Amino acid sequence: MQKTIIPMLVASCLFAFSCKKNTLPENQLSTTLQNKNTLMATAAASPAASVNAYTNTSAYINTGFAFLNPTQIDKNRQAIGGSAYTEVYGFNVPEENRVRGIRWNEDDETTSIWRPQGISGFTRNDVRYLLVSWYAKDAAESKGSRITLIDISPSSATYLTYRHILLVQPTLPTGNLDYTQYGAYAPLNVHAGGIAYFNGKIYLSSTSLGLRVFDLDKIIEVTSGTGTENKCGKDASGNLYAFNYRYILPQVGYYKINDAEPFSTVQVNYENNQLWTGQYYAGSADASIVPKIFGFPINAAGELQNSGIQTVIPKNSLFTSDHAHGIQGVFRKGNRTWLSCTGSPSESYGSTARLARYTDGDTNTTRYRWPYGAESLYLETQYNYLWSLTEFEPNAGAKNGSQVNRCIFAVDFSKYE
Repeated sequence: MQKTIIPMLVASCLFAFSCKKNTLPENQLSTTLQNKNTLMATAAASPAASVNAYTNTSAYINTGFAFLNPTQIDKNRQAIGGSAYTEVYGFNVPEENRVRGIRWNEDDETTSIWRPQGISGFTRNDVRYLLVSWYAKDAAESKGSRITLIDISPSSATYLTYRHILLVQPTLPTGNLDYTQYGAYAPLNVHAGGIAYFNGKIYLSSTSLGLRVFDLDKIIEVTSGTGTENKCGKDASGNLYAFNYRYILPQVGYYKINDAEPFSTVQVNYENNQLWTGQYYAGSADASIVPKIFGFPINAAGELQNSGIQTVIPKNSLFTSDHAHGIQGVFRKGNRTWLSCTGSPSESYGSTARLARYTDGDTNTTRYRWPYGAESLYLETQYNYLWSLTEFEPNAGAKNGSQVNRCIFAVDFSKYE
């Protein structure tokens, strides 16, 4: 995940070892920066992180729209259950630690124009759901980012079905576009590297900004079908379009967070009502770069607080100067942090990723085998399942060649505590 630091030099691109983040304004990503980059920088003293007041951006959907919630969404794609997920390239989790896994349908596990990044989940009406965030790249770059809603309750009538939902925001793009842009809303061009769920709200990590906020009870159905593939927004007749997507989820606000960027991931710690973010710098980053993770208190209404912010500097002896580079996901419990790290200089059972457990104040982490291309983390507390996902399509990573690497999986968290 590429991150923005000052000053910054862009070094060689290592697809297998990193995960892109945007350095341009996040509604104007270039094709080049959709790729995953390795960063190098000189050290600079940074002040403590702080949170600006919440910016409400929901005025554009206050009138003229009907809203749906996740239980009302028609899920049109079928995922694959069973043990097939263990067959993807670089899946090295010991058998005794595996508890569940999912593979996408063939189109989604092989597409090269969308890439999955963040994972979270929730329960609604006794149905368990996963949420996965994706960013668009190459031919689909202008479509921005999306989330996927997946039913993972075995007793449900729609078990393992899912639906992609396009993320939108009110700022309309300017300049030459490769599609027809109408009014009201536009694609959200961010990396969507991490996603967290808290009391009906979604928090999306936004590389240089902070956290973008969405209300899961404000899903909007739009016109889809032939002729809608290259249209987005609300036309003069009131018709709604979203590149042939049936549903959109509008951004309702955001938090600008200072001195904690780049934001590669976000996850909830329910023990203390916190949102934790992580900084990604590639495994080959300069020794002066010190990746950190940050804990932001959040109240029952889902509002980030600008006091009591925690900063942790995890160690990992696999990387330069023993710092934990390559952070793709974080989970926090007590005084321990679990890190999904990629780009290790050493390989373990076909993967350069590790799950690293860091206890505050220690000089190193305890590390475990973790699948190639692994991204964010999400703890499903009711079952003590630690979920993650892998990102690469065939011929994308430095090692997977023509093999599929993309899956969702859960491990028994007790084996890693």
